[in-house]
Amino acid sequence: MADSQPDLIAHWQNLNAQADAGTITIPSDVAAECDAACVTYLAHLDKMKVDARAMDVATPWGALKSAQDLQARFGRLATGTDRSLDIILQQHIDVIESMRMLFRRYFDETEATDTQTAANVTALTPPN
Repeated sequence: MADSQPDLIAHWQNLNAQADAGTITIPSDVAAECDAACVTYLAHLDKMKVDARAMDVATPWGALKSAQDLQARFGRLATGTDRSLDIILQQHIDVIESMRMLFRRYFDETEATDTQTAANVTALTPPN
């Protein structure tokens, strides 16, 4: 059976393209809250990646072959394969970063508009 996982990065890239085209907008307060949630979640995922790497260099589980085999199996689940935890976590991080690009655009656009408005007001202000 084929994996029918949605391509979340493509989804968020599509939303970014729609925002570029002006077909969707996000209120700046909503964008700010979403961005803050992304920052929190990214910190959590980064910590999980560190923890996964620590599992790979864990203390030996003993001299028995079964203990060594079990340690190696858990190690492969944590790191080192295309289906291991560290890779899965990085995929999540990539999606969250794509989300943040969409949310951050509203801060950047607001800042650019404020800067342009200030420049226009300054240009129209008569000299003293």
